[in-house]
Amino acid sequence: MEKYRETLNDLTWPELLQQVAAVLARDEKALENNVNYYKKMLGDSNADKEKLNRLFDKLQLDKLRLSYFSELFFRIDEGNYKFMIMNLESCIKQETELQNRSPKDWVATVRYENGEIKVYFMALSYYQ
Repeated sequence: MEKYRETLNDLTWPELLQQVAAVLARDEKALENNVNYYKKMLGDSNADKEKLNRLFDKLQLDKLRLSYFSELFFRIDEGNYKFMIMNLESCIKQETELQNRSPKDWVATVRYENGEIKVYFMALSYYQ
């Protein structure tokens, strides 16, 4: 079984994406199991119709939620976005190590130069 972490702020971007992928996979499996249970209950002539309707509504919402979060995950996991975010994290970490304090307010510029994505970072103020 995958071990999930409760504190996420210390995760790197790839580690965070890995955790999100594991949660989405678990949710997808749970949804599949619940759909199979619903189909089984639907075939039972003694099933409570009100309970079936509530279960159907819940399954519809769960399916929609899984679709939304999966789409967000796959868009964020796209290579260029992942590269930019990882570079921003790296800039913030380097700035924190250089100044011995974290940047509170900063400006980042992402440019496409000579076929490559470049990330420029400038701290404006720091946490005391």
